[in-house]
Formats: sequence, C-alpha cells, structure tokens
Amino acid sequence: MQGKIVGIFAFLVLTGCSRTAQDVLNDTAASMGAGQLQTIRYSGNGFSFAIGQSFHPQEPWPKFNTTSYTRTLNYETASLREETVQTQFEIPPRGGGRQPIVGERRQVSMVSGNYAWSVAGEEAVPAPGVAEERGLEIWLTPHGVIKAALQNNAVLEPSSGGNTTVVSFQVGGKFPVKATINAQNLVEKVETKIANPVLGDMAVEISYSDYQDHQGVKFPARIVQRTGEHPSLEITVSSVEANPGLEVEIPENVRTARIAPVRVESQEIANGVWFVAGGSHHSVAVEFQDHVVIVEGPQNEERSEAVIAEVKNRIPGKPIRYVVNTHHHFDHSGGLRTYVAEGATIVTHEINQPFYDQTFRATHTLRSDKLSQSLVPPKFQTVADKHVLSDSTRTLEIHLMQGSGHNGGILMAYLPTERLLIEADAFSPNQPGLPPPAEVDLLAINLLENIERLGLRVDRILPIHGQVAPMADLRRAARKSS
Repeated sequence: MQGKIVGIFAFLVLTGCSRTAQDVLNDTAASMGAGQLQTIRYSGNGFSFAIGQSFHPQEPWPKFNTTSYTRTLNYETASLREETVQTQFEIPPRGGGRQPIVGERRQVSMVSGNYAWSVAGEEAVPAPGVAEERGLEIWLTPHGVIKAALQNNAVLEPSSGGNTTVVSFQVGGKFPVKATINAQNLVEKVETKIANPVLGDMAVEISYSDYQDHQGVKFPARIVQRTGEHPSLEITVSSVEANPGLEVEIPENVRTARIAPVRVESQEIANGVWFVAGGSHHSVAVEFQDHVVIVEGPQNEERSEAVIAEVKNRIPGKPIRYVVNTHHHFDHSGGLRTYVAEGATIVTHEINQPFYDQTFRATHTLRSDKLSQSLVPPKFQTVADKHVLSDSTRTLEIHLMQGSGHNGGILMAYLPTERLLIEADAFSPNQPGLPPPAEVDLLAINLLENIERLGLRVDRILPIHGQVAPMADLRRAARKSS
C-alpha cells in the first residue's frame, strides 16, 4: 500500500512538473523581453542571395554584398519596413539576380496587414501578390515567432532529446511554423514552408545565435537563413532599438491595388510562328505539321494556362508536343509543370535533368497545381550542344550558348528558314532602335559571339523579355558595328 502511494505521488510530481507549450512560450517571452516589445528596429550587414538564380542547378544561389540592412517591425499592426543596400559580390558575374550591380542597389519593401508595396523614390509601387508571404516574415523573427505561437495555439513537438524544445503552429491557418527554443529560453531556429512553382513546398530555415542584451530585450547578433536548402541571407546585427515606433500609412494606390489577371497578347511574326507576350515573360509558339512547340514556360501555372489557351486558339487542333526550357532559373521554369500535365516533353540542357528529376517529385500541398492532381510523369529530351526538332514543314534548332556567365546550360532556339532567334536574358530590348546601355553588356556580347560562332543568319530576335528587335540592335548593344 505504501509503495502504491509513493508511486501515485511520483506520478503527480512528474505530471505537475511537465511543461506545456504555453509554459515554454511564456518563459521564452520573459527571457527575451517579448512582452514589453511592440516595435523593434535592427540593423546590420552581410550577404544576400538571389533565390532560384544559380549558375548551375546544383550550385548555391548567387551572392551579393548587403552593405546595409535595416528592418523595423510593428507587431501590433503587423507592419514591416525593410531597407537594404546591395553591391556586386560575384566577380565576374555568375548566375542571375540582375547582375552585375553597377554601384549600389537600394530597395525598400513594406507590408502592413494585407497590403504590400515597395518604395521607389517617393513613389509607392503596389505588390499585392507578395503580401501574404511578406507578412509571414514578421512572425519568423525572434520575438515575432513567440508572439505568433502564443496567439495560434502552439503545441509541443515530440522531443528528440538534447536541450531544446520545439513548438509548432500555423500562421494564417496556412503556413506551418516550428520554433526551436534552447535551454536558455532563446529562439534558436525557426522553420516554415512557402509555396514555390519549382520547389513546391519550399523549406525556409532561419538560425539565430549569439544573443545580446539590449536594455532588457535579447536579440541575436547573427542571423542565417536558408531557403530551398541554400543560403539566402547572412546578417551580422550591429544595432538593435526596442520600441522605436513604426506608424505606417498605407498609400491609397496600394489599398485599391489588386492582383492583375494574366494578360496574353500574341503576334504572328512569321507564318506559324507566334510571339506570345503580354507580361514580363514571353513565350514563342512554333507550328509544325501535326503539333506545336512552345519555347519557354515561365513564371507559374497561371501564366502557362493563359499561354496554352491562346496557342490553342491561334493554332487549333494541334497538341503541344514539346516545351523548350531555355534555362532552369525559377522565373523561366516555374510554368513547366503545367505543360507536363498537358502531355508535353521538356526540352532542356542535360545539366538540368537531375535537378528536375528531384523537383518534379516535390509535394505541392500549400498551392496545388494540375500536375499534382494528374500525376503525369515528366518526359525529357536533353540537349548537350545542339538538338534539332523538324518535320516536312519546319526546322527548329536548339543551341547551347557557350561561355554565358548567366547560366551554364542556357539554350537559344533558331528558325533558319525564318531567320529568327529566340533567347532569354542575354538581350532584352525594351524598344527597338534605342541606343545601347551606358555600361558594357557582357551577356549581349556573349550572345552575339555565339551567333557568329555558329554562323546563324539572324534577321530578328524574339526575346523572352522585351520586344522583338532587329539584329542591328543586338550589334549596337554589344558595341559592334554591322
């Protein structure tokens, strides 16, 4: 009997001492000074990276110096102002991300509640499409994650041993968030997932270390973020100000802005060759005897669906058999999954297939798409230096652009009969006949060198960005007379 009583007492002591998620979060909030914090400003410098813009699909994202990095947050109004200054790191430029930076690149990004925008000079530029994910960033900060966890019924994750505790919850009823808290009741790591057209449920992991006390508010001196398994931000924090105040007035044009519907405008450049534009990224539809080839499936499913509908209207009764992918950068490959669901074979450089074999298996639960529902397996036709698609009516040559600093497997497409060249990111003319840029355009020079190396007879260029332009404009951009 005595042993039974002792056992019951021991059980009560153990259960009474076990910590709930609420206990852990309250202790952490007290340790970090989160309860007294309505706003915070922190600054530093380090490095930032261009997500989805690597030179090779297996390499890290391109790196930039971030000479100034300042964030001001208001947790009460769910507002964030981020100001950054970047300079060129990769010399020579390697990969995408709008390289090279000449001088400095200054950016100001804002979010308040459901509204997001950037600031260019004195002008507010609405960005409704990124409001949800930009708002999420508030709740991934060291104090923000504790506040969000307390408000969203966080639960304890099963212990994996060690001296850390993990709590999990959802932000906005959508984004899964985990916070790892160490034995000192400090946030050590925050993890979430966001939807990405290429990587699916893309992992984001932020590590916080080397905490310092700033008048009762503890904040990390080191922030390291990984996105899609590669570094995306590395910041050494140099100053922290508690409760500096952040009053955000949402501009009227931001309040009234809505996500614009996808716009598609097509122009027949030559018989059976359609330049499908209307947005920032274009495609080209090439008609063959019994099928269609699309050059480029950029951005996302919404764009691809609109392009496919337009092509079926312009070229009725012929299936899309191939989609040519110029390179793996996410803005140029984000719409490929829709073409696979349509039954098309992806024509891409051989360095991309291992990457696509992996990414096409990724889950897309945060934003489901047609391929997730149809489960059609992807088919690939890889290219080394050259591949030709042809029948009795048409020839389309696909060539590797050798020596490009933008991407190690970037392809261009050439229609020899029509003397048309289709290319991405090497030459993006906004208006035909304009003078060349003030700075030397290394990508335009490389494009011209490849055209001359291959002996291609080009009259006009169909760029994935910009407007159709005569070959003379490329020569001017490359500083070479015809």
